Amino acid sequence: MWRNALFSVRRGVVALHGYHHQSSAYTSEIFVSRLSSYTTEEELRSMFSPFGKIQEVRLIRDKITRRPKGFGFVRYETEEEAERAMKAMDSRIFSGRLIFVEIAKSEQGGSSEVH
Repeated sequence: MWRNALFSVRRGVVALHGYHHQSSAYTSEIFVSRLSSYTTEEELRSMFSPFGKIQEVRLIRDKITRRPKGFGFVRYETEEEAERAMKAMDSRIFSGRLIFVEIAKSEQGGSSEVH
C-alpha cells in the first residue's frame, strides 16, 4: 500500500523515502509536520476529525526507539475534506507547537501512480 515517495514541507524540507500511499494528482491525504514526538495517533485524529471522515492516521516512527519522528499523514474520504483540513490547520499551534499541513505529494510531482 505504501510506496517510495518524496514529500516536501513549506518553510523547510523533509525528504521522506518509502512512505507514500498510492494516490491521484489530487489526493485525500495530508502531510503534517513539526509535531511533538509525544503526539499520539489518537490526538492527531481528534484534532483533524472536525474537517471530515478520516480513513487513516499514520505517524512515522523511528525504527529503533518507536517514538514518532514529528510528522505523519491523515487520509480523508474525499479530496475536499483534505483541502478543508489543510486550509484550517496549516500554521496553527497543536500541542504547543507550530505545525505545517499540506497535501501529500508523490515523487513524480503529483502523477497518478507511483511505480
